[in-house]
Amino acid sequence: SLSAAMGALLPKPLVSPRNGVSNAGEYEDIKKVVDGGEHLEHFHSYQKAGAAGEETIEFHTDQGLFIAFTPGLIVSSNPSLDVELSDGFYVQGSDGEKILMQFTGDDDLVFMMGDGVNQFINDKLTDGKKALQATPHALTVPALEDVSKARVWYGRMVLPPMDAFIPSMGSTFGETRQVLVDSSPTGDMPLGVGCSSPNMKAFIDTSRNLDGEEEEPKCPDDELFCWFRCMALADHGIQTPTTCAERNLGLQCANPRLQVIPDGLKHGDYWPQCTNNTHITHPYTNYPEIPQPDEDICAGEWEEFSAKGDYDHMITVTVPEETAREGAIIVDTKLYWSIIESDDGMKKIKGRVAYSGPFGWLAVGFASPDGKHNGMNGGNIIMAKPGGNYSPVTGLDLGVEPSTGTYKIDENGSSHRHWSTPIDTEETRTTVSDYEVHNDGCFTALTFESDHINGQKFNVEGIDDMIWAGNGLDHFVGHHGRGGRARFTVDWKSGEMTYLTPEVKVEPIDIAVATADGDVHNDANGEYDDGHADGDGAGNANDEEVDAAENDGFVKKCVVGLFTSLVGATMMQYL
Repeated sequence: SLSAAMGALLPKPLVSPRNGVSNAGEYEDIKKVVDGGEHLEHFHSYQKAGAAGEETIEFHTDQGLFIAFTPGLIVSSNPSLDVELSDGFYVQGSDGEKILMQFTGDDDLVFMMGDGVNQFINDKLTDGKKALQATPHALTVPALEDVSKARVWYGRMVLPPMDAFIPSMGSTFGETRQVLVDSSPTGDMPLGVGCSSPNMKAFIDTSRNLDGEEEEPKCPDDELFCWFRCMALADHGIQTPTTCAERNLGLQCANPRLQVIPDGLKHGDYWPQCTNNTHITHPYTNYPEIPQPDEDICAGEWEEFSAKGDYDHMITVTVPEETAREGAIIVDTKLYWSIIESDDGMKKIKGRVAYSGPFGWLAVGFASPDGKHNGMNGGNIIMAKPGGNYSPVTGLDLGVEPSTGTYKIDENGSSHRHWSTPIDTEETRTTVSDYEVHNDGCFTALTFESDHINGQKFNVEGIDDMIWAGNGLDHFVGHHGRGGRARFTVDWKSGEMTYLTPEVKVEPIDIAVATADGDVHNDANGEYDDGHADGDGAGNANDEEVDAAENDGFVKKCVVGLFTSLVGATMMQYL
């Protein structure tokens, strides 16, 4: 096998997850990487009108480790017509020669390497002569005058594990892939045979729709390609395309720390800014991490720290493994409460959230029913922070005493810089809250007692829609990660709870055959989903919707129309 043949030339483990934490452990060799990766089945249907001989999909390289596929076929909804073998599939050799592949159609099964071999295998080989070649390929679909005919194709792509860390990109494969799907400036990605992306380094030139129209991610003059999308300059205080130059400054895609991403291809809290910083003088760096406590010391302490105590109810609100993204660092978290009554007869919730991680920040509160990011934006919350004087450039000042307070998350901007000032009114002061930190820094807890959060009353006789989130990795009020948050409903009287996951909306596409796409949010109002695991999104952004929509969105863009072509007599263009 390939794994055995190349094993002596590769380090072990071959691939590691971010921070060395994984649901599946480290991936020792190629076989383990393949076994731990996602396998996507693709069904494509192509129909093209117009002149024959034009490239339908130009030369590009797919983003997976490899793809196995059967040769394309020309099929018809007319049962009297025979199935034909399709030609027009080209590969490019290492010498640049373009070769038309000849398939027999009997029992051919083709294996083709993708760009994943460059990201996870070739740069680790001790013998560069043994490097695997990601295969550039192109497709020319013949013009089909018979409207009952289409070219259909089936393949199975093997992607790297979602938690496999790519050092050159500073993110995991799953994070990078989701950003490409979620953040295309055109709303759709020009996909290759196996759903390659123009934002991946291996994508060669551009791709085309079947009508030959170019799809190039070019922004208008008054916008800048930043955070994988075109951002309007005026939305970020830059009135004209020449504003920066008139101030003798450059126009850059930068984060709050004025670290520059030259091509806009990084996820996080980035926006157009006037600065003479460059990606060479001010490259991206990770936030300084909180020193993590000794696991040996913490291991036996959680049971005591998370004990129910005098509270009447206790539920586990840890994000379920089946809804967390693969490779997410899942943090055990519990919610405790009692319904108490004040001297004037007012019923209150006396509660506690225990979080099995260090004190970066911890929050709990009401979900906003129509809020973005699974109810986060617009939510009223109680939050504990280990310092004060927050700045998105320097983080929290740990010389300031830790604090708890009431906050309302901005309805559009997710990063903490948009809502870092606590709400201070006579009403909010009636919410009593505090924090606890384990003696060895292992765990954190947030306590509260009130009948409301920012005037929003607890439904002590019924059910409330709640959210919680926490971060124990940095002091920049950074992103909670996919295992450090959850949305749930709780019946305060009975103690019953239910996890809420984002609804995946299925929308028809306005073409001959209705297909589907996940409802992944893409802001158009100047505030972007500015938070992610790269650290510069200092809020709770961009997880909840894409978690559930990832497969329904990404796969359905690729899996289109084969069965319809075979039995429905309806044809569609390749997405």
